[in-house]
Amino acid sequence: MSIDALVINLDTAEARWDFQQRQLQHLGIAYQRLVATSTQSLDSLTYEQWANDWQRKLRTTEVACFLSHYRAWQIVSDTGRPWLILEDDALLSERLPQVLDSIDTYLQAGLSDSLAFDHISFETRGRKKLYSRHPLPQVFLPSSFGINLHNLYLDKSGAAAYLLTPKGAKILLDTVSVTGAGLADALLCHNESLVSLQTVPALALQMDMVTHYQLGLTTDLIQNLSQSSISNSSNHKPTANNLSDTLRFKRRRLLAQAQRAHKQITFRNTAIYQEIEPIHRDFAYLNTLS
Repeated sequence: MSIDALVINLDTAEARWDFQQRQLQHLGIAYQRLVATSTQSLDSLTYEQWANDWQRKLRTTEVACFLSHYRAWQIVSDTGRPWLILEDDALLSERLPQVLDSIDTYLQAGLSDSLAFDHISFETRGRKKLYSRHPLPQVFLPSSFGINLHNLYLDKSGAAAYLLTPKGAKILLDTVSVTGAGLADALLCHNESLVSLQTVPALALQMDMVTHYQLGLTTDLIQNLSQSSISNSSNHKPTANNLSDTLRFKRRRLLAQAQRAHKQITFRNTAIYQEIEPIHRDFAYLNTLS
């Protein structure tokens, strides 16, 4: 058994799917496609069913993104094995296959109790993360990899490339059943029950972050594909349906802010709050894929 990739991809985003196939084949990562939920497929009843559970009313694109990840979590839970979940604009380090193979060997050996985790973030997205100052013991990542795992206490954004275990999927599905929908990355980042880890350096980023990290990728393909493909329709900020919803949104937002502040205080002596960088040379192979 290996850790396969589940690629969330819209039917209309054929160029991105073609790119992901070439990237994953180059890296030797087995993959499957999960057809993403489109905004066009959301009728008004389905949209309203999910749009009012967060700290503000969600946009149609955000509901569609949430439902795509939600279906991915169901697959992880149903198959009973970990998956690498990717959005179709994820760019991957060429060292990621080594990491996945090592994690798979470790899990197959039944050693997971020695380092329990539900979710591993491989991504960086131009924002600071709160993670443990010291790396975890090198239980399944040999020191020769030059990659460390840290406890991830607080993330801000990013759901383009992550590993999810069946236990982690169940936690997320149970959370949705209790609290409802939300931004996909926030449900991953802010879940108090989810044991999350982070790779340092980062092993993935989205196409629109290539310039931010000055990766030096010269291919026009990535630049052409970097614009979000969730929908070409209007993505205006919706207003609350009524005053009661407005008050609920504000209460949830204040609670979330308090929880984030509490984490920063709790881990202030044992954690680092900073942006995680990728290693430029690990992405150079992408220039050969155009």
